[in-house]
Amino acid sequence: MRLLRYAAAAAALATLLVTAPVPARAETTATSTITQLKVLEKSDENYRLFHGALWLDYDKATANYRWGGAHCKNQGLSDLNISLLFSAFRAKYSVTIDYRVVSYRQRKFRCITGFSITR
Repeated sequence: MRLLRYAAAAAALATLLVTAPVPARAETTATSTITQLKVLEKSDENYRLFHGALWLDYDKATANYRWGGAHCKNQGLSDLNISLLFSAFRAKYSVTIDYRVVSYRQRKFRCITGFSITR
C-alpha cells in the first residue's frame, strides 16, 4: 500500500515537471549604438506600463527594448544600470542587449534582462 502511494506521488511529480511552463530564454540583439533612451518618472501616465525604453541604431524602426512596469512584469533596471546605458549612449559606445519577449494584453514587448557595452 505504501509503495503504491509513493508510486502515485512520483507519477504526479513527473507529470508536473513535464508540463510545467518553462520561462522563455533570453534573446540577444546585434551589437549596435543606442539611438534613443527614454526614462519615465513615476508621475508619467505610462509609468505603470513601463519605466523606460531604448532604441538601437540597427533596428530602431521596428523595435524598442523596455524595462519595468506591467509590460515587463515589473522587472526593472537598477539606477546604476540606467546610468551605464546613458553613458554608453552619450559616448556612442556599442551595446548588446539581452531581452525576453513578454506578452501583455495580446501585444509583445522586448524586455531587457541584461546588456554588455563595448568600445
